Amino acid sequence: MIKLNTILLIDDDFTTNYLHKKIISKSEIDSSIEVANNGKEGIEKLWALNESINDKNSLVLIFLDLNMPIMDGWGFLEIFEEIKPKLNFNTNLFILSSSINPDDESRAKNNCQVLDYFPKTLTVDRLVKLKANYI
Repeated sequence: MIKLNTILLIDDDFTTNYLHKKIISKSEIDSSIEVANNGKEGIEKLWALNESINDKNSLVLIFLDLNMPIMDGWGFLEIFEEIKPKLNFNTNLFILSSSINPDDESRAKNNCQVLDYFPKTLTVDRLVKLKANYI
C-alpha cells in the first residue's frame, strides 16, 4: 500500500509556499513538507529525499511551478524524467501555475510525468480530491 511521505513544493514565491503549507495543514494530510525555490533546488531535494526514503511504498507528492529563475518547471521536468527511475520512492507530480498561456497547460498535460495542471493556488477542496484520487 502506498503511503504519502512528503509533499515537495517547488515555487520561487515565498508567500505562495507559506500559503500552500497552511492549506496543506488544514487539509489534514499527514506528511512532511519540503520547499524548493526553483527547479534546480527541486532536483537537489529529490536526491536528498532519495537518501532518506528507501521504500517503494512511499510517495512524494510534487507541486511544480513553471515560471522560476535559475531552472524553470520545464527544465525540472526534463531532468526529472531522467532521474525518476533511479528514485527509491514513488512520485505524483502536478503543475501549479499562474500562467495564462494555454500552450503551457497543453504542454504540461501532454507530458507523461505530469498527472494534472492546476491554476495557483492550492485549495483544501482540491487537496481532498487529490488525496481521494492519487494518495
